[in-house]
Amino acid sequence: MHPDRNPDVTERSHDVLYRRPVVRTSSRNRSALAGLGLLAALVAVAAGDTTASRPADASVGQQAPELTVQDVDFTEVAQPGNLCAEPLSGAPPRIVALDDGASPLLDESTLARVEVDDDVAYADLDGDGRDEAVVHATCAYGANGVVDSVQVWSVRGRLPMLVDTVDGAPEEVAEDSAFPPTVLDVDVDGDEVVVTFTHHDDGDPHCCPSRATEVRYELDGGLEVTGEPTTVDLETAA
Repeated sequence: MHPDRNPDVTERSHDVLYRRPVVRTSSRNRSALAGLGLLAALVAVAAGDTTASRPADASVGQQAPELTVQDVDFTEVAQPGNLCAEPLSGAPPRIVALDDGASPLLDESTLARVEVDDDVAYADLDGDGRDEAVVHATCAYGANGVVDSVQVWSVRGRLPMLVDTVDGAPEEVAEDSAFPPTVLDVDVDGDEVVVTFTHHDDGDPHCCPSRATEVRYELDGGLEVTGEPTTVDLETAA
C-alpha cells in the first residue's frame, strides 16, 4: 500500500462511517452513473460548530435541537479521499479534511487538492418533507485538470450524511463532446438536480467549449437520470 503523500490531510475532527451502496436494478438506464461508487458517510459537523461538538448540558434537561441541512457548513466537512483518486498514482487518503472549502495539497507533483463550492442548492429531493443539500466538489490538479463530484447530502439526527454522487457526465453526453465534459453549473429545479456540463464541438479549443449540455437527475434511492439531456449554445445556457 502506498503511503499518503501528505499525511496531514487525513487528520480529522470528524467521525466518518460508511454505509452499503445503493442497489441499482438492471431495468433502468445506469450509463449516467457509470463508475459511480456510492460513498455514503455520516460526518460530524465542522469543528467550529460548538453546539454539535460539545455534549449537552445535563442541567438543561432537554436535548439540543436537531440539525438541519441548511445548518451545515460544507466548506468545513471532510470529503472522501477517492475524489482525488484519478490524479494520484498511489492510493488516495481515506478522508480529506477541509479548511474554508479547500484541502492541503495531496500531492506536490500534481498539485492535487480538494475544493468545495460554497454555493449550495437546497430542495426536498425525495419527498420526505426535509430538504437535501446539493454540493459541487472538485479535485483540481495540474495546470487545468479537474475531477467533478456533484453530491447530495442530508442530515440524520445531528450528523450530515452523504446520500449519493454524480461523478461524471452520462456516457452518451461524454461521447458527443470532443473533450471530456466538466461541470459548469449545479442547481435544483423542483425535486430534480440539474447539472450543466461543458460540450466541445469539433474544432473547439480545450479552453473554450462552444456548447453546454443540461442533465437532470431525480433522487430515487440513488441519483438517476430523468428525461433526455439537452445541448444548447453556451451563450444560451449562460
